[in-house]
Amino acid sequence: MLQAALLAAIVVIGGVVRFWGLGFGLPHTQARPDETFLIDLARSFLRGDFFPTFYDYPWLYGWLLTGLYLGYYVWGRLFGFFHSIPDLLASWPVHWEPWFLIDRALSASAGTASILVVFWIGRRIWNVSTGLVAAFLLSVAFLHVRDSHFGTTDITMTMLVTVSAGLIVDAHLTRRPGRFALAGLVGGLAAATKYNALMLAAPIIASQVLAVIELPRQRLRTPLDARLVLFGAAFAAAFAIGVPFVFLDRERFLSAMEVLGGSMATGSPGLGLGNGWLHHLQFSLRYGLGLPFLIAGLAGAAAILIVEPAIGALLLSFPLAYYAAAGSIRNLFFRYAIPVVPFLCLTAAWLICRAARYIASSATSATSAFSRPRYAVVAAVLAVLIAAPSAISIWQFNRIISETDNRVMVARWFTEHVPPGHSVLQSGSSFGYVQLDGRMQYKFWVWDRSRRVFTYGGVPPVGPPDWILVQDSPIPGAIQDVVKDYLRQDYVLAQQFTALSLPDETRLYDRQDAFFVPFAGFHRVQRPGPNFLLYKRADVPAS
Repeated sequence: MLQAALLAAIVVIGGVVRFWGLGFGLPHTQARPDETFLIDLARSFLRGDFFPTFYDYPWLYGWLLTGLYLGYYVWGRLFGFFHSIPDLLASWPVHWEPWFLIDRALSASAGTASILVVFWIGRRIWNVSTGLVAAFLLSVAFLHVRDSHFGTTDITMTMLVTVSAGLIVDAHLTRRPGRFALAGLVGGLAAATKYNALMLAAPIIASQVLAVIELPRQRLRTPLDARLVLFGAAFAAAFAIGVPFVFLDRERFLSAMEVLGGSMATGSPGLGLGNGWLHHLQFSLRYGLGLPFLIAGLAGAAAILIVEPAIGALLLSFPLAYYAAAGSIRNLFFRYAIPVVPFLCLTAAWLICRAARYIASSATSATSAFSRPRYAVVAAVLAVLIAAPSAISIWQFNRIISETDNRVMVARWFTEHVPPGHSVLQSGSSFGYVQLDGRMQYKFWVWDRSRRVFTYGGVPPVGPPDWILVQDSPIPGAIQDVVKDYLRQDYVLAQQFTALSLPDETRLYDRQDAFFVPFAGFHRVQRPGPNFLLYKRADVPAS
């Protein structure tokens, strides 16, 4: 009963920190780039277009999202908001917040469910205590919590990968063929969510190799056993759900994969990110978990491979193979380290429980029985101390994203102070652009990269713009030379919008990912978004 209450409390904590601030950025639709790609995919399905040419991700997440949007439609129809699917689709340009909240809630729910998954694996392989500690660590693992807020595929894929890996371990230990098929089914669903999950080939191969080693008298028969066939067939069937285009639109799929492969191979050379394996250790995991957490996870992994090599090979083959692949490419987004986080939670929990048992035993006299209450207290204290830096990052991150995005602040100011029809030029990262109210009919100058000029209506405008909005942020985004030339002319600073104090050498951003909230160094950050300087042409009447 106590164990169930503890697990429930851990899940509640994990759910609260993942759903807290879920509406960040809205109504700005580019607060987290990539969300709109997946929402657009689901909207295509709702329109009856079942073959949109978007192949960067498999489609399972899009199918799930479509189902949730249909549930939203049913709810809206019951209360008179929608009378048809076209009504639902028509709500996108004018009332798009629910589209994002539903998407993000799917990811947050998958992130919360992952806590139960690592508990199950920890209990299955070792004991309830290890499962509870692993669940607690994942509940407050900052990188996992942060990305559980985002309506993207990473957290859902990671949850399914973790389930599949746990089922492979269970199937190997019990030698139940049906478990291998179930592991393949879940693994295929993971790969149908994001291609990264194809690395689940590593643990099933590890299981096959271990079976040959562990059953020397059956070495001639073991390579022919059914585990690979059962896993592979179920995996392929489930994977096909997310990639029908492989069979129906092979040429465009291969072309899309070629482009994606080129992106992975080149990354962002101008950022000088260096070695991928070191990058994820130094930044993605170092700040995504906190240094004590990361050290405990790595030390636990090494110890398990020594003390329990078979379990270590089964459990850690996926994260090791995945990390080797993730570090070899040039796209080094922090989120690419997420799939190893649940496994580090398990290995850190194993180490914590081993250390707690040793400490509790050492504190017990030779004539006294082993004290389980003392062991539980020591394990809890160690887990809290190790997870503390990560928990502090969660608190600071959620505090920031709960504030109004600076881009929304600018958009509101424009609506209140700038008359309709004025011309507006925005400079800096396109992901940092402010989405101004379309009803105000502002004339937006658009940067044409090929011609290196600003255009309006497809042609270069005559004269300078009425307003120039300049970003000031650690996220890369250069100011064009022509903008600097304009500002040397007759412009005055009309308004300043501050989101954070600059500069700060301790502040860390994922410089490849255009997300305007720091990953570390949260102090003196008031709200999401870049800082803005708004300049007005001197002859434009003051509002």
